[in-house]
Amino acid sequence: MGETSLKLLAFTDFHGNNDAFARARQLLRKGKWDGILVAGDIINHDSELAKRRLTELAEVSGPLFFVLGNMDNPELVFWPGTSSVRPLHGKSATIGPAFLVGLGGSPLGPFHTPFQIRDEEATRVMAEAMVGFSKGKLILVSHCPPINTKLDIVPSGEHAGSLPVRNFIEKFKPTIVISGHIHEAKGIDSIEETTLINIGPAQRGNYAEITLNNRASVTIGNF
Repeated sequence: MGETSLKLLAFTDFHGNNDAFARARQLLRKGKWDGILVAGDIINHDSELAKRRLTELAEVSGPLFFVLGNMDNPELVFWPGTSSVRPLHGKSATIGPAFLVGLGGSPLGPFHTPFQIRDEEATRVMAEAMVGFSKGKLILVSHCPPINTKLDIVPSGEHAGSLPVRNFIEKFKPTIVISGHIHEAKGIDSIEETTLINIGPAQRGNYAEITLNNRASVTIGNF
């Protein structure tokens, strides 16, 4: 990997689907990746199984960086990870020219899922993750997409994204924001110069390839 080149493979919303994990491992074996990003909803409720599945992905082609989804067990917040599996919720990591920060969970909603957080908490978590950032291509991994884009529209037509994520984008202008959560809104959008990706659920075979060099290139694929 050169100083100005980075190749990442990203997933979200496995929801414990064993076939999706198996296909993701097959996909990882077909290429050479500088890192793997997982944007949450790994295993519904089961933190120990989530740890095993993330470790299995990293064993194929690490390092792996992840945030929790709203359906993941909040206990995962306290897992320190391993040498090849790195939690990103409220934390940061550098990989090549990229500075990664993470936000897990989702805004408060009507379904009382396991990991929902208030807007003020989400703002604080992302601010803590940004400590130490000075340069590099900033990448935000957020389970929930920003509000008021093509990527947060639920079947009723309402926007169900995160206001703190949008505020973060407008303030810090990351190169890329990677998200999932709202299964029906898979796609690519932008806010000013920031590329936004809702990968679409891995349980339906979705993934994203991201290449960073002088510019960001994103492709959403299906396995």
